[in-house]
Amino acid sequence: MYHNVAVPPRGTIFRGSYVTPRMFTFQMWCLKASGFRVVPLKEILSFVKGDILHENLASITFDDGYQDFYDNAYPVLKEYGYPSTVFLVSDLIGKENLWDHPKIHGRKRLMDWETIFRLREEGITFGSHTMTHPFLKTLSPTDMIGEIKNSKVLLESRLQAPVEFFCYPYGDYNNEIVNVVKESGYIAALTTKRGLVHRDADLFKIPRSLIRNSTNPLLFVLRLCSKYEDRRKRTK
Repeated sequence: MYHNVAVPPRGTIFRGSYVTPRMFTFQMWCLKASGFRVVPLKEILSFVKGDILHENLASITFDDGYQDFYDNAYPVLKEYGYPSTVFLVSDLIGKENLWDHPKIHGRKRLMDWETIFRLREEGITFGSHTMTHPFLKTLSPTDMIGEIKNSKVLLESRLQAPVEFFCYPYGDYNNEIVNVVKESGYIAALTTKRGLVHRDADLFKIPRSLIRNSTNPLLFVLRLCSKYEDRRKRTK
């Protein structure tokens, strides 16, 4: 799970959401050197269902749809031939991170439709991250349903392709929210809970490994090549 692939700007109070382009390049090389097969999210679902036996699989996801994905991450992914999924905040495409910029003292540009269309033609998969990136559990049932369903409708109408994956903003969900995601036609949903993805995992509560500014090379390798993420999950 990535957010920003860029050098953290001076003055930001949330450096953890950044990975520098240099470190991202190393991490993508490390995936290859460690023998991992980077696959689309759908293949992770096939692994969970038991349709794929190979276990050294990794899927790369990006939350929020920042412009620096196109500027800094995508060229590296293209070089390695790695697929990826970007979760878009549908009502803020082409705008900024209005959901948190006052709190983090930083405005960050989001990709516009022209860039998204270009990436679609290059094979990038897009998922929904709601309409406005709210804490879903704080909303009325009507607003919560709208955030989940309407974002899918808008993205599909513009992309002219199915939007099959959902990502809970802030990792904020409960059983009611999960049921709405299922009823809206998504085939899986991703959380911010850490851990490895195992067979028979709940497809609407898929864990991920958050890669951040403090993820040094040794820690990245540890996360890849050991049960570190599962052990850390059990301590939380």
